[in-house]
Amino acid sequence: MKCLAVNTANTLLTLALVVDGKVVHAYETTETRDQGNLLLQHAQKALDEAALTYQQLDLLAVVTGPGSFTGIRIGLATMRALAMAAEVPVMGVSAFELFAVQREGHINIICVESWREELYFQENDAEGNIIIPPVNLSPEDFVQKLGLVKGPYLLSGDAGEKLQPLLPDCAMHDTKITAVDAARIAIAKFKKTGQGEYPVPFYLREADVTVTKS
Repeated sequence: MKCLAVNTANTLLTLALVVDGKVVHAYETTETRDQGNLLLQHAQKALDEAALTYQQLDLLAVVTGPGSFTGIRIGLATMRALAMAAEVPVMGVSAFELFAVQREGHINIICVESWREELYFQENDAEGNIIIPPVNLSPEDFVQKLGLVKGPYLLSGDAGEKLQPLLPDCAMHDTKITAVDAARIAIAKFKKTGQGEYPVPFYLREADVTVTKS
C-alpha cells in the first residue's frame, strides 16, 4: 500500500509517503505561509525519491480538522484535486482520530489548538469510545463539563499543555504526531471499507470572517 498523507490543519505542517508500512519520505515545518506550494513541492520530492507517479499511489490522506481554517482548506483542496487528477482514492482523518491515544485505565482528553481562547476537545474512554463528543470551549468551561467523570486522565493533542494546569494530576502524552500517523490511520480505514471518500472540513465553529449580505 502506497499512501501520500498531509496535515496542514494543526501546529505542524507535515507530509509523508508511506510504502508498505515503511516511511519513504517525511517533511515537517512550522511555516504556515505558502502551504499550498510547500505541499506540492514536497509531494513531488517524495514521489521522485520513491520513483513513483501520483497514478501509482494507492491512497491519498488528509487531516480534515478541526484546527486552522486556512490550513484545512489548503490541505483539502490540494489533496482532493490530486485525487481527482490521478484517479486515486482519498481518505480524511480528523484531528481527534490523529491525536487519540489509549492507555489502560485512563480517560483520554484530546485537546486541539484553535488559536483562540477556546480550544477543541473530545473525551474518550480507555477503549477509545467517545464520552464527550467534539466541543469548542474554553479550558475552564471544558473542565466544568467533565462534571462527575473522574480520571485518571491522559491528555493528548497539540494544545494539551493549555488544559494541564486545570487538571494537575493528569498524565501527558507528548509523542509528536505527524502525517505518518495520518497515513497509517487512513490506510487502516481504507482497508476496512475498501473505498475512499470525499473528505470535508471539520470546523466545529464558524469562521471569524463573514461575508456581508447586500
